Amino acid sequence: MTPKRSVLAADAALLGVALFWGMGYVAMKAALDSFTPFWLTVFRFLSAFALLCALFGRRLVRLSPSALKAGLLAGGLLSLGFWVSTVGLQYTTAGKQAFIVTAYVVVVPFLLWAATRRFPGFGPFLAAALCLCGMFLLTLQDNFAIGLGDGLSLLCALFLALHMVVVERFVREIDPVAFAVLQIGVVGVATVPLALAFEPFPGAVAPLGWAALAYNVLLGTVFALVTQNLAQKYTSSTHTALILSLEGVFGALTGALLLGESFTMRMVLGCALIFVSILMAELLPPGPAAVPEPDAPS
Repeated sequence: MTPKRSVLAADAALLGVALFWGMGYVAMKAALDSFTPFWLTVFRFLSAFALLCALFGRRLVRLSPSALKAGLLAGGLLSLGFWVSTVGLQYTTAGKQAFIVTAYVVVVPFLLWAATRRFPGFGPFLAAALCLCGMFLLTLQDNFAIGLGDGLSLLCALFLALHMVVVERFVREIDPVAFAVLQIGVVGVATVPLALAFEPFPGAVAPLGWAALAYNVLLGTVFALVTQNLAQKYTSSTHTALILSLEGVFGALTGALLLGESFTMRMVLGCALIFVSILMAELLPPGPAAVPEPDAPS
């Protein structure tokens, strides 16, 4: 597969991640009717970790000490992102959080510039600015105010942006599947003390709660995080952030269809601007800090 086709395949895979994560906000909202935030994170990530260890355990034990340190760093950032996201979802709508979290698309180019000290070109900044305008139209309401849930969602965006940059830094040196499994394990294990300290153990769980948990384990965690790590071996964190920003579109559409959340013409325009920003990222030539030549797929 040529480098260009590798990038296109990675982008297509990330589109699938955006779809499942966008729909996952509705599933998380449903799961929170049966689980408290930290226990939901524990069940979600430890279940995913157990499943992935059964499939890829041998790859995990072959990680070097330096790879383990990188996994702990990436997993720590991912933990912070999911903690504030899950807690914040109790105080805002699924569709609104889906869009606010995608503010990472604006943060990533600046973080990458700071980390590499190489200007990534004007293309990513133009695309990010257009995407930000789209997100503004999507989240703005007549009585819009930044509440607790919105603030936590913005904090989640920062942690996820840092996570994407860290993954890009290390994923070309580490088995991406084992790297993803390690991060998932870190989130699950790190959340256990918080759940034990601050929340009661879940009681009776409704069938819808188990179904929502299963969705987030299989599609929102196992598929999404492994695919993201694999894809970032062939594409940049800036590109990744732009494509994953479509999770906001999918989240709002799903929230409107399944939860009756509003979806106005202004929001449609916002979706269109985000879509155009993705096309810009695909078509504009890369800058000097663009992703290095992708490795040939094995």
